[in-house]
Amino acid sequence: MAFCSKCGKEVHEDAEICVHCGCRIKNEPILSSTDGKNAVRFILTFFLGFIGSFIINHTSLKPAGWKSRTCAYFFLGMITFGIYSLVASICNFTFNPKQSSNIGYFKD
Repeated sequence: MAFCSKCGKEVHEDAEICVHCGCRIKNEPILSSTDGKNAVRFILTFFLGFIGSFIINHTSLKPAGWKSRTCAYFFLGMITFGIYSLVASICNFTFNPKQSSNIGYFKD
């Protein structure tokens, strides 16, 4: 376990924010993609939906070790009238390959 530097209370060692005081524990940037292509992936999925996801998977825009959920963009986008595609597109800005899961992506 780790301790919050602001309030001193015990927090889980993987925590990014203290549940007691709300202080950020890890000073990593929120937008922490290492490849710098988040904006391009956002634009593709926002404007083209599942077609943009298909393009991402078959070009150098695909994050190493990850695959875009093309079928989910298509089916969930249709069922939710585009809300899923909008949320997943926005999540492309915060894509972080260090996380165990990212909305719109799964590990290869």
